[in-house]
Amino acid sequence: MWGPWKLCDLDEPGMWLQRALSNCYSCLDPNRNVCRQPRQLSYHQYLVGLHPLSWQANLLSIQAFLMTQDLRRARLVLWTEDPSALYTNETASFFDAFSQHITIKRFDYNKEVVGTPWEGDAFFGNGSVVRSFMPMPGAWSDIVRIMLLHKYGHFWMDNDVVLYRDVSHLLDTCYQFVTRWTNLHVMRMDPGSKLSHRAMQTALRMPLNHPNFTGEVLDKLCKPNGYIPAHPMYNNTDIYNTCLFRVLIRNNNTGPPDAVLYDFPLGWWDHDWSGCFASREAINDTHWRKMAGSTLAMHNRHPGNNLKSVNPLGPEAPPSPLRRAIKIVEEFFEQCSGPGCLPTDGMPLLAYEGFGNLSVLHSSKMRSLMQQKGGRLRT
Repeated sequence: MWGPWKLCDLDEPGMWLQRALSNCYSCLDPNRNVCRQPRQLSYHQYLVGLHPLSWQANLLSIQAFLMTQDLRRARLVLWTEDPSALYTNETASFFDAFSQHITIKRFDYNKEVVGTPWEGDAFFGNGSVVRSFMPMPGAWSDIVRIMLLHKYGHFWMDNDVVLYRDVSHLLDTCYQFVTRWTNLHVMRMDPGSKLSHRAMQTALRMPLNHPNFTGEVLDKLCKPNGYIPAHPMYNNTDIYNTCLFRVLIRNNNTGPPDAVLYDFPLGWWDHDWSGCFASREAINDTHWRKMAGSTLAMHNRHPGNNLKSVNPLGPEAPPSPLRRAIKIVEEFFEQCSGPGCLPTDGMPLLAYEGFGNLSVLHSSKMRSLMQQKGGRLRT
């Protein structure tokens, strides 16, 4: 639509990504040259805490961010009500070492709601009231991500998303989006955009304490737009995920670019879906490289799987994508103890495969990687 590469019209991941790297114009602002004026991009996650016994496995998403993203423009913000649950005796050295790329911030709902369309609302204006209706962290984080993207932009990823490749330039050039079908594990919205305002204003129509919640919210608004509860355990508190964004896409989704929500095929951002590769199933080397090289991320969905020391598929089975990703990340950070050995401009996760092998460590490829910022490997 804009620029010679028709970036915004493409619907095939490989071609779309390849052309995105050659495109210098933003779909949201075609007058801005992204190559000459790259933005600083915020990536957001919300965490309750890190597993006290297996905190290293919980860092998988964070470490993959450091390995794959263009750290000249990308910064990860970890939001939590209790920073001490993230910054522990076990993790302090890691967060201190990479503090220029990762920030831990206390999430205070009543502070963050100020200046948003939710400020002063009887339901959304009071964090204690909202939280009382949302005991499950998953549903609570659906509210958190809408608020944070409205205030700060630019990209949300759940804490069980493992990025396979640098997406920073893509985020700086593409439309605002959610993944198709269900689950907001990755989202992209600009701060204060017409779309983020529309999302917050639409939510105001569907408070969980609505006097006729079933009739007015579920039956008249959500179900006609294709809402299906993700799981009975949520007791319909997941409407700010699978309902709200269906409503946004199907109703008055027009106007200038910053008012429109796009939904991308889920496989772009998540191969772990019906008919696609599954992150916990055995996969041979060829299929692994095809999958990790053609999709953007793994959404492993079950952090508990990260904690298993024995291959649940049996000792003779090939590793699953999840176990392969864990191995790549762990081998790299066994050698890399600080930002000096991180590539500044982003590298695919597959490029690190075999990093623990001494023959690879001494290859010119890895020496070049370490020299980008004068980095050092542990010896």
